[in-house]
Amino acid sequence: MFYELITSRDCELQFFKSQRMDYPDPFYRSLCSSETLRSSAKGFFHEFSETVIEQAGDSWIEETFGKLQNDDDRIRTVFTDSRVKTVVLDTLGRVMHLYRDKDATISRNKRLEGLKLASVGEHEKALLFLSQAVLRAPVTGKVKTVDQGLSLPLALLARADTLIALGEYNFALEDLQMADEKDITKTIRDQLQRKKDECRNLSDKSGESLALRKKTESKIGVIPEFTCGQKPDLPGVSNLVEIQESATAGRQAVATMEISPGDTLATEPPLASCLLPEFYGTHCQQCFSRLRAPVGCPECSSVAFCGQKCRDVALSTYHKYECKILALLIGSGMSVLSTVALRMVTQEGLKRCLKIHEKVISRKCDKKIPTVEEKEEVESSESIKMSRSAKRRLRKKKLKESASNGADPASVKTDEEDLEVDDRAYELVTLFSKRTAKDFLERTIMTTFLLKCLQRVGFFDHPSKADEPPSNEETIVGSLLLKNLQVLQFNAHEVYETRLGSEHRYRGSKTIYIGVAIYPTVARFNHDCYGAVTRYFVGRNIVIRALRTLKAGDVVAENYGPVFTKRNFAERQRTLAGRYWFKCSCTACRENWPTFDSMTNISARLRCPTKGCSRLFAQPREENKLLKCLACQKKINLDHQMAELEKTETLYTEGLNLMELEHTEEAVKKFIEALKKFHQVASPPHRMTHLVEIALASCMADGGNIWRPKC
Repeated sequence: MFYELITSRDCELQFFKSQRMDYPDPFYRSLCSSETLRSSAKGFFHEFSETVIEQAGDSWIEETFGKLQNDDDRIRTVFTDSRVKTVVLDTLGRVMHLYRDKDATISRNKRLEGLKLASVGEHEKALLFLSQAVLRAPVTGKVKTVDQGLSLPLALLARADTLIALGEYNFALEDLQMADEKDITKTIRDQLQRKKDECRNLSDKSGESLALRKKTESKIGVIPEFTCGQKPDLPGVSNLVEIQESATAGRQAVATMEISPGDTLATEPPLASCLLPEFYGTHCQQCFSRLRAPVGCPECSSVAFCGQKCRDVALSTYHKYECKILALLIGSGMSVLSTVALRMVTQEGLKRCLKIHEKVISRKCDKKIPTVEEKEEVESSESIKMSRSAKRRLRKKKLKESASNGADPASVKTDEEDLEVDDRAYELVTLFSKRTAKDFLERTIMTTFLLKCLQRVGFFDHPSKADEPPSNEETIVGSLLLKNLQVLQFNAHEVYETRLGSEHRYRGSKTIYIGVAIYPTVARFNHDCYGAVTRYFVGRNIVIRALRTLKAGDVVAENYGPVFTKRNFAERQRTLAGRYWFKCSCTACRENWPTFDSMTNISARLRCPTKGCSRLFAQPREENKLLKCLACQKKINLDHQMAELEKTETLYTEGLNLMELEHTEEAVKKFIEALKKFHQVASPPHRMTHLVEIALASCMADGGNIWRPKC
């Protein structure tokens, strides 16, 4: 994937407002923007988008579409304007259910292959085949011509046998409980009961409780506790951090007190997240954990879940809409960001989306002194609210349903009145005013496709006809989809796991990008080419931990991808301007720090030992030499600073040796001590210090999503 981290922060406003910079490479910016929306080559959406743009023509795009001021007008225009509506409606008219269906014959064949492998002791290989049998099996009784309609319970029973042989009794018991359905035969039910008793007895004899074994079998790490506790008014953030807003830097995370290396500053669950399609068969669709004994959707074979709990959450929210169109979405060539944009709608449902839209508009209109960007966001968001007549109809429907159930009509509230919704994502910057008309058109075209998909899967109670413009409710949902596509371009994070080396925990390990998620609070952290924090993931939860000492008032910045140690100033500036639309002016950029190729330990500058003085000095070549500080006007000796600097190098070596022995906790202590000591006496760049930071980040990520492939 072309982006390493897709995350926008408000600091970019500073540069657009103060400098009104021109992009040095507009083609690169356009390419980057398109790649966050769809694939450059794969899938039909690329051709669909290009066809609409060609049909529209540059003049129409700039003079007609480019003059539209809000998202609902953009959506209505592509459905109604004679210049483009024919090609749009013709293409969208072919949207239909497309998914990987169940297949009882395939399920039976996989089960027989698995049983054959299990009979010769190949239990790990057998588990793979039997899991495929479970995922491809239709619900009990649906296909009676194969296995008398019992493909699913037979597959679960066979897999439970293999799991018992592997000593994984918790998973085995879950399979046996799922297989125990009302439609199974007495013979199978008796067999299931015997297996349940056997499973419990073996578990008791093993000396481990089912709960403990389940925890042990989990591949997900433990979310660390907040350092100094959680901030009560800012979900997911430590008391060490607050979000401040200024005219020059926008919203940004700032230290409220001294932060030390290793401190946990944020742990936040995603507002919405999506796996990459290539991991649908290896990770849980809901929680992103590695699959061991997966369960599937009753209707499709496209996705898998780690257990019934995750499956039921998905089936009750987003998957009930996405189930029948997953293959279509993947085949369209849309980006994973576009999938997240859809997920932000499907996981909420129609009524909650209407409430979110109403809340977003109300909040923005209530601001007393909105910024320029906020004014623009209000204009782009002012889609039509639910009309009074629509609200009356909804309330009458609610009252009628309640009356039929014997409820008191006076006590009934509509969903608009009592729904609690999370609209924090819509506070994030979209850089609406910097978008070109063509960029808006591309995103609107994607919105029309997603909207048509929602119509096809029953998201709307009364979807409009193929030759009609979208209804009021459809327009509102389309407006949210279009807003999501703008928000996610700059505010989403990659989710990854650490794939361990085959012979050593750290040597040969690498991070593997498995999905994308949006974290509304962490999205407030600004960028620095020398990030002060590292991030890793526990399941879908993002964890932010400090890599260096920060004082109260310092900006707590993360890194969006281009790190100064690996990419030079020109490359970083081009990447950040093209992908994130801002010009970085962090210290590493202002001072043009060297990359690792030309960096040495001598690059570090020593701090003046006088308390309160911020003067920096090059490392002296002679010992016991007195220098006059031009800032504090005192004579100083830097021998102590030099000695402490040498100690940091010793601590790094000791930590590295511990890391080599896979003694992670002890290595972390050495690295933290080294980093504290360095920043007390010196200032970067310093080659060894940055190596320590990289090593510390690797050790801390070991507490998150990890996986070691079996040889």
